[in-house]
Amino acid sequence: MKLTISFPNFKPGCIRVSVKDAQGTGEERSTELREQLTGKKRGEKVTVAAFREEGWGSTLTVTATAFEQQCSQGPEFTASDSVDVGRGVSSAALTLVADDADDDGYVSKASGGTDCNDDEATVHPGQKELCNTRDDNCDGKANEGFEQLGQQCGTGSITCQTWACNTEGAMSCQELTPEWYRDQDGDGEGDPKTGVSQCAQPAGYVNNKLDCDDDNEERYSAAAEQCNGVNDNCDDEVDEGFKIGTACTGDLGCGGTFECATTAKSECRVVTSTWYLDLDQDGHGAKDTELKYCGTMPPGSNYVDSSDDCDDTNKNVHPGVAELCDTLDNNCDGQKDEGLGVGETCDPGFGCEGIRECAADGSTQCTPKTLPTKYYADNDLDQYGRDDSVIQTCGTPTAGYVAQGGDCDDDNRFTHPNAAEVCDQADNDCDNDTDEGDVCPTTPEWANHSSTGSEPWRSVALHGNGGVWVAGANKLHQRKPGETDFDDLSTCTTGGDVYTVAATPGSGDALLGGNAGFTARYAPSTEQCTNNGQQEVNTHIRGVTAIPVGSDIEAHFVGLNSDGGADKGRAFRVLTPQGTNYDNQSLSEAVYDVHGLSQDALFAVGGANSSRIYRFNSSSGNWGTESVPSGGLSLLGVWVVNPKLAYAVGNNGTMYSWDGSTWSKVSNTPAENLSSVVAFGSHSIYVTTLLGKVYHYNGSAWTKVFEVDPAAPSPLRDIAANHPGDIWVVGDKGKRYHWPQ
Repeated sequence: MKLTISFPNFKPGCIRVSVKDAQGTGEERSTELREQLTGKKRGEKVTVAAFREEGWGSTLTVTATAFEQQCSQGPEFTASDSVDVGRGVSSAALTLVADDADDDGYVSKASGGTDCNDDEATVHPGQKELCNTRDDNCDGKANEGFEQLGQQCGTGSITCQTWACNTEGAMSCQELTPEWYRDQDGDGEGDPKTGVSQCAQPAGYVNNKLDCDDDNEERYSAAAEQCNGVNDNCDDEVDEGFKIGTACTGDLGCGGTFECATTAKSECRVVTSTWYLDLDQDGHGAKDTELKYCGTMPPGSNYVDSSDDCDDTNKNVHPGVAELCDTLDNNCDGQKDEGLGVGETCDPGFGCEGIRECAADGSTQCTPKTLPTKYYADNDLDQYGRDDSVIQTCGTPTAGYVAQGGDCDDDNRFTHPNAAEVCDQADNDCDNDTDEGDVCPTTPEWANHSSTGSEPWRSVALHGNGGVWVAGANKLHQRKPGETDFDDLSTCTTGGDVYTVAATPGSGDALLGGNAGFTARYAPSTEQCTNNGQQEVNTHIRGVTAIPVGSDIEAHFVGLNSDGGADKGRAFRVLTPQGTNYDNQSLSEAVYDVHGLSQDALFAVGGANSSRIYRFNSSSGNWGTESVPSGGLSLLGVWVVNPKLAYAVGNNGTMYSWDGSTWSKVSNTPAENLSSVVAFGSHSIYVTTLLGKVYHYNGSAWTKVFEVDPAAPSPLRDIAANHPGDIWVVGDKGKRYHWPQ
């Protein structure tokens, strides 16, 4: 490697050159340059060859150390660098920095040398001390060897002769009266303001007035000037030789001025600042982007003086920012999502167990471990609820809620998604179409299926898919499922005066009741009539219904008390097949109808001049009087739609509705004597009247949908239906009608 060493501001007396492996392998190699400097001047260069030793790497550290006179003596001035060397010859250059302004071979004390006055070539270490006012050999003393200065000398008549310096720098005996000056601080130099003229030296006085501060023994004319802002050598200059305040070029090539580094040395002081790249412009820089720059202003708008950004690509991440829930360390404290409870259990509501997680907006949310199930209010108990009544829960829903929505009429159990479409001018399957699929005949109507005689049909009951029972007086007719004509089964009712018929669940047996306790049972499966005749029940039977009780069927009969007692009504029940063990009770008012779905939703209605409703108590087995609003007349019919809905109707438009707990009076009903009622929900109610009419309520208004004969009204006594597309009404004079054909 070719190494060029320059020394622009002084000429060294010796240079030691050393080279070593940058990784520390092997021993350092060095050589001293003395002869090569012979004839060189300051500002020149010297060249030397350096070789890489075996085993060294490709990076070498080269160092040049200069001395004022001899190697290893005096102050050192060093320059060093790392050099990559490869095959062939590489080059490197080092610059030794020191100042020798007077070119006397000695470097100024200001730049680390020994020259106490770098403006005078005759002043430097090793120089002969002369008799004058300065320190010629830079040993910190002036006029050493001339200690007799100011003392008397000579003999003879000359009164006052003293030793003094002459112009050649020697000491000679001269005729003069010396001036003495007080040396208060004992530094060998006197205060010029305290002169005394006399031959003999006064105590505490010296024969010079070189001291500029006689209270400080470290300030005198022969003192070495220090870099301290003080005129140490009493030459009326401060810090001379140290270039204080002059311009210079320092670190990073920045311009600066010389300032005192120590009392013996000055250095080029520059103002630099350290900056860090701020890519995301959030006021915080990245720690690995340090840039030192001249002055106090940043090198650009994307630099800041902090290096605490832990993600300089995201302006929302830096110290001081609020921690967000986003799996990032937003505030650069070494933690992610701290203090936000992430992963902790929580209550998301809906009866669910939750865990706290991050939300999309940086907040937290309580996320259910299992999503809650949606449930819908099912008022008509058809297992479908309204979409606008949804609740969510991970537990058991409130009673009356189901898992399926989509019900377009939650007050009609025959209307819900996937329901069978029937001929009722309604959208039963919630597909926005009405009566589609040819469910209606070409001309739907209340078709006349009246008998040929004048039978007073008082009651109708349906069974199976299309089976019909009609009964009244001593008559019983049946239309079997799938047939169009009625069969006369009146042999089963011979001797009776029948008022009511009901079909048993499942088997569809006809249960009949009439005056004087007449009962009968006809089984379509065997075509047999059993237990027909008068029973010892003291009842003129007016109503009957059959309900399931466990695996059995329980029949409830109601009517008028026939024993002449104070109570006007009577009720009894029996498990079927009918036996003779009747549970017989008297009621205060006459009752005309009974209907129910179970022992817990079973009502009987009647009353002489006001409305009376009884409810069966499944615990006690007794009938209790229900509270009803006043103003109603005798009730003739009752229908239980579901455990939360029932209707009772009677004379002069009297009508009550039951919501599962309370009976309320219904207003704006048809102003006629209402004989019977059937309902599919609160939006689909049918009633018959004693003027031979059928009215329908659609949830907002009553409409007359059928009338027997406006010119000759004939009472309709009863109504029964399997669904809104299969409705039967019966009445006096053999009247039997069916919707829709």
